[in-house]
Amino acid sequence: MMSNCKKLAAGAGAAIVMAMAATASARADEARVFTYSFNIGAYSDYMFRGLSQSDDRPVLQGGADIGYGIFYAGVWLSKTEENFNAAPLETDFYAGVKPVLGPVTFDLGVLYYGYPSQDGAISLGLDVDYYEFKAAASYSPITNLTATVLFYYTPDYSFETGRGTTIEGNIAYSLPQFWVFTPTISATLGYFDVEKQWSTEVDGTPVFDVTYWNAGLALAVEKITIDLRYYGSNIDVNIPNTTSSDDRFVAGVKIALP
Repeated sequence: MMSNCKKLAAGAGAAIVMAMAATASARADEARVFTYSFNIGAYSDYMFRGLSQSDDRPVLQGGADIGYGIFYAGVWLSKTEENFNAAPLETDFYAGVKPVLGPVTFDLGVLYYGYPSQDGAISLGLDVDYYEFKAAASYSPITNLTATVLFYYTPDYSFETGRGTTIEGNIAYSLPQFWVFTPTISATLGYFDVEKQWSTEVDGTPVFDVTYWNAGLALAVEKITIDLRYYGSNIDVNIPNTTSSDDRFVAGVKIALP
């Protein structure tokens, strides 16, 4: 009888182990799923870290993303103001990993900001392209609320202005569905600084020492997201011959497929 009990216990233990292994295998299979998506959007302005990249003009933007497990990569394009970026188009490439440790999701990646067909007369012969390293962590302390802290570092920022760092915090809260829309309110606060400031200052404020923020509402329905957002920064003046940094409201709509 004891021998039979031992056999039954061993059999039960083996069954549990096999079930656990099967579950782990299923989760691993899910983690190895290949994903892809495309997006295109139209916005009344292109704001990036407190500065308009399109000189207060509307822009079209679009991109494509792929993923496999924790790995991801993508490309993104936007119209820009040539007098500001020395190129009429911005083309970004990025890749990274998003490992999960307990309740925290990390994002470790690298981004390349490219400006094809650069105008040497505007850039004064300096290279406008640059790349950044990214480290971020996201956590949801309560249901529907997500907080994210991000850090970016570049050894040589655009126009060869030296080392650059950005620290940014984001918070987003999903509201109950309203009619056909799923609303999300969100806000961002960030600080951006580079090693070498522009030699020309505006009202005594270095152009690339910026504290910036935004807050707004996103309305999602099916594959369409409408974004209504207000942007601000500590630079409340127009940068001569380039772009505006005044606070402003920006509206946009994006379609994501599939």
